[in-house]
Amino acid sequence: MTIEELNAITDAGEIGDFILVCEAKQVKALSRIADQISQRGDVRLVLLAGPSSSGKTTTAKRLITQLKVNGIDSMLVSTDDYFVGDARNPRDENGELDYEHVECVDMKRLAADMNALMRGEEVYMRKFDFEKHEGFDSSVSTKLPENGVIILEGIHALNPRLTSDIDDRCKFKIYIEPLTQLVVFAKSKLPPADARLMRRLVRDNQFRKMSPLDTFRIWPKVLAGEKKWIFPFSSNADAVFDSGLEYELSVLKRYVAGLLEKVKIKMPTEAKAEVLSLLLTAIHDADPTKVPGDSILRETIGGSLLEY
Repeated sequence: MTIEELNAITDAGEIGDFILVCEAKQVKALSRIADQISQRGDVRLVLLAGPSSSGKTTTAKRLITQLKVNGIDSMLVSTDDYFVGDARNPRDENGELDYEHVECVDMKRLAADMNALMRGEEVYMRKFDFEKHEGFDSSVSTKLPENGVIILEGIHALNPRLTSDIDDRCKFKIYIEPLTQLVVFAKSKLPPADARLMRRLVRDNQFRKMSPLDTFRIWPKVLAGEKKWIFPFSSNADAVFDSGLEYELSVLKRYVAGLLEKVKIKMPTEAKAEVLSLLLTAIHDADPTKVPGDSILRETIGGSLLEY
């Protein structure tokens, strides 16, 4: 789809219906993945990974619903809860904390807890305090439903090192990325990384108290980490989920345009901010209230019906 086609839909007052169609496509795709998992019969651990701002958490929660339709109970576990904390976190070649490294995760503890859950044991799951940058054990035990499935999501979930102590035969691997993007010039589509950057700018500003300047500063490290720790393992996935929404820039515009302007003022040499800002001027604004409450986009703009 081109920008002109999206604008025509918006101007005709048909954006609400178009949003629902885009969302329905994703539900259908997730339903097919749930069917694949169900048909295998031996899956106990679903590994869901993708780069930053791909919509991993929302997708995992929606997959739980689709599995429930197939009569399978499941639970969500985030690899973020198994971060080792700053005291043990790896550092890069400059001596700075490297939050993209796979060894940010306590792999031994994670595997031990997952194996225990799959054996039917009660587990005091690991949690992480992102303000203190410290992990702790939950005060309440967790037990996986009988014949239930664990959905483990995180940027490193497909890295074999993360779950090397877990039997491969019980795993189902999903790679997620917003692959569907608008055609922005001639036949060239917006790069998925640029779409993810705009999602992240909004999410960081709204939910992580991070300025758009800081998001731009760390973005090169994020991309470098993805190239090293995520993309090499995407080809091992049993299924690929496209989390891109053709309508999303028309909704994101009102959230991200002002953030990009701040970057342009404070970081005038940042060409990416200028390019994305110019792109948004060509897109007509759409009403965010038309976005369903369980949409992946709600993970970015807020107002989700799902609990995070």
